[in-house]
Amino acid sequence: MPKMHIKGLILQIISDNTMEESEKGIWDYEIAKQVLKEYELDGAYAMGSVRLALTDLYSGALIKTKEEKLDNGEHFGKGKVLFKYSLTSFGEERMRDAGII
Repeated sequence: MPKMHIKGLILQIISDNTMEESEKGIWDYEIAKQVLKEYELDGAYAMGSVRLALTDLYSGALIKTKEEKLDNGEHFGKGKVLFKYSLTSFGEERMRDAGII
């Protein structure tokens, strides 16, 4: 069975981790770890691809940021901005339209 496209998987991960607790959110590095595990990927390029997909979903108003902090070097690189995301109502609606949830 083919795997879900990366943006659909990201939306599903965010939805699963914030269901009925939209204030909770999930950090971008946690999302990236789950995506890389699912697709059996590794490395900085793959992590950057997940961050790019998150930026696309954010700019499309499907997800929103809940919190930001600077990376201490554990995730994407020292000094990079980390984001905690949650699903927007529009994002949830689009997921239903696409049959993801």
